[in-house]
Amino acid sequence: MRDDFRRRLVAATPLICVIVYLFIGFYFNIWHPTWTIFLLIPCMPILLGLKKIIISYPLVCSIIYVVLGIFFDFWHPGWLIFLTIPVVWILFPTKNTNHKGKIHID
Repeated sequence: MRDDFRRRLVAATPLICVIVYLFIGFYFNIWHPTWTIFLLIPCMPILLGLKKIIISYPLVCSIIYVVLGIFFDFWHPGWLIFLTIPVVWILFPTKNTNHKGKIHID
């Protein structure tokens, strides 16, 4: 696949997901599990090889949240795991070597 076509497909993914979601919802009246089609939006660049998966704490929290919700139906208390993300980033800051956009005043 050409790189240009891949980028266009990634750009069109949100619209395609909305169309598929509405079609399945209205035609088959299946709304609840069909929302998972929207997970394709962040996954499409990875599936097409435009981006690599970077294992990060927010990604791990998201996976844990989805697993808790789907398999154990703990959607409500599960969202609390997202409150740990800023705490972890404050306690364990990452070394960011990209200083683009920062203003230093002497």
